[in-house]
Amino acid sequence: MQMMPNTNLTLSAPAAAFKEALSQAGFVRDSAVHYSTYRTELEFGGGTTYVFQVPFEEQDGTLRLDGETSFFDGVSDSEVPEHVRESAKRRLIALRSRIEAIHARSYSPDRDSDRKPIPQTTRSVASAANGSMVQDFEDAKRLGQDMQRVKTGQELRQEGLVSDPIQH
Repeated sequence: MQMMPNTNLTLSAPAAAFKEALSQAGFVRDSAVHYSTYRTELEFGGGTTYVFQVPFEEQDGTLRLDGETSFFDGVSDSEVPEHVRESAKRRLIALRSRIEAIHARSYSPDRDSDRKPIPQTTRSVASAANGSMVQDFEDAKRLGQDMQRVKTGQELRQEGLVSDPIQH
């Protein structure tokens, strides 16, 4: 289905964040018929429901959604009313905005300007205590300071961020 001329509706983002955004936007992975699509149902007056399918690829931790080849399940494009196609376009554009917002607001303790990282000395592999979280008391103090600068789940929620991605 040619969704929207001059608008790129191919979306790509880290898979965990993308799956969360798809779920929040009402899309579910189609596991019954089209194994490589996400689907959502568009309901309109008179009890008419159209199943909107969007193909995807997942590779190396990245999910790519191809809105340019999206389709309505069980009906030809010519049978789908224009207002239904427009609604599907708006869903994809809103999804793209959601993905861009998530990417712009992603949190990393290393990028937090208020919480500076603590430098640590390097040691050779031969002298490291393999399997231990810390090597010595100084390393334990550094780890404690690092943990203090990481935002808590409550701090992240107050900023509208997700503390841990949903596991799929």
